[in-house]
Amino acid sequence: MKSSTEGKGFYGWWLLFFLWAAYTIPVGFAFYSMPVLFPFIIEETGWSRGQVVMGFTLVLVVMGLTAPVTAWMLRRFGSRATMFLGGLIAAAAASLMGFVGHIYTLYVALAILLGLGVSFASVLPVQTVVVSWFNIRRALALGLVLGGGAIGGFLAPRLINWAILQAGGDWRIGWFIIAVASVIGALVAILAVRNQPESMGQHPDGLEPEAARAMTSGDGGKARTHRTTFNWTVSDALKTPALWFLMVAVATTFFTWQVIITQAPLHLQDRGFDPGTAAFLYSLAIGLSVMGRFAIAGLGDIIEPRYLFAFGAFCITLGGVLFWLVSPDVMWIAYLYPLLAGFGFGLCYVCIPTLIGNYWGPYAFAAISGLGAPISMVSQALAGPVAGFLYDLQGSYLTVMIMAWVGGVIGFVAMLLCRPPAPMQT
Repeated sequence: MKSSTEGKGFYGWWLLFFLWAAYTIPVGFAFYSMPVLFPFIIEETGWSRGQVVMGFTLVLVVMGLTAPVTAWMLRRFGSRATMFLGGLIAAAAASLMGFVGHIYTLYVALAILLGLGVSFASVLPVQTVVVSWFNIRRALALGLVLGGGAIGGFLAPRLINWAILQAGGDWRIGWFIIAVASVIGALVAILAVRNQPESMGQHPDGLEPEAARAMTSGDGGKARTHRTTFNWTVSDALKTPALWFLMVAVATTFFTWQVIITQAPLHLQDRGFDPGTAAFLYSLAIGLSVMGRFAIAGLGDIIEPRYLFAFGAFCITLGGVLFWLVSPDVMWIAYLYPLLAGFGFGLCYVCIPTLIGNYWGPYAFAAISGLGAPISMVSQALAGPVAGFLYDLQGSYLTVMIMAWVGGVIGFVAMLLCRPPAPMQT
C-alpha cells in the first residue's frame, strides 16, 4: 500500500518544525514572560499585586472570549493568515506596553490587544493545523509542537529578566523584546504554515485514505486509543457528557497551575529567594512542562489520554502543595514543585486537543475548541486576581491554595468520567 507522499515527502513533518517555531514565540515571549515583569512594574509604579496581576488575568479572559472569533477566523481565512495577523497584533500591544504610564493603559493593552493577538497567533490555530495534518500520529505531533511552549516559557522569561536587570530594572525593555519576537513569529507563520494537507495534494499522516481507515478501524493494528469515525457536529458534541466533563477538568485542574505561574516570582521572593533565582524557578516550571508534553508524544497514541490527564492533574495538585511550602532552606522542594507542576501541566495541556480530536474529529475541532475555551479560560483567569487580591487582604496565599487543591481533586475525578462519546441514535 503506497503512501500518498511517495517520491516527494510528507510535508507534515517539516510543518511540525515551523509550527513549533511559530507557536514557541508568542507563547514563550508574549504570554509566559509577563509575570517576570510584574515585580519591576510594582516596584516602579506602586501598584498592588492584585492590580498588576489583573492585567495578566484579562489576557486569559480575552483569549477565552475571543476563541469563537478565532475559530471563525480559522474557518474563513485559515490558520496561516490568522497566525500572521495575531503576531502583528501582539507586537503592537507589546510596543504599547513599552510606553505605558497608567494602570488602565496596562489593562487596555493587555486585554484588548495582547490577548487577541496571542489568541490568533498560538494555541487554537496551531492545534487546528496539527489535527488536520495528523490522525494516527496525532498525540505524537501535538506533543512535539506544543513542547515549544514549554521551551519558550523556560528561555524567554530568563532572557527578558536578564535584559531588564542589565537595563537597571527598566521593564519596558522586556516589552520591546516581546514586540520584536512577535513579528518574527508572524513571519514564520505566513511563510511556512500550510492549513491542510489537501492544499499540497497530500493526506493526513502521509497515508492513503484506505490505509488510514484500516488503521483507525483497528484492522491495521495501529490505533490503540479511541478515534471517532463519526462526522460530529458542534450541536451533537454539546449533547455528550464527555465534553462537559472535559471542560470541568480543564477549568479546575489549571486553577492551581495559574496560581503558580502568576504568583511565583512574587511568592518566591516573599519566601526569601533573590529575584534571579525566583525568575529561574518560575521559568523552570514552564520549561519542565516539556517533559509532560513529550510524554504525550510518546504515550498518547497508545494510552487513552484521559488517564494521562488524570495523572497530570494529580501531579499539578501535589506540585501546588509543595509550592506553598517552598523555602531557600529546603531546596529540594524548590526544585521538586516545578518538576511536578510543570510535568503535570504539560501532560494535561497536550491531552486537551488530543481528546477533542480523538473524540469529535478534525472537522468540528476548531468550533468545539472555540466554544469550550471561554468557559475554561475565564475560569482559569480567576486564579491570578483571586490570589493577588486575597494576598493584599490577608498577606498570605493559603486560602487560594486550599481552593486550588480542592480544584485539582475535582479535575482528577471529572477526567476519569470523561469517557469516549457515542454518536446519538437517530
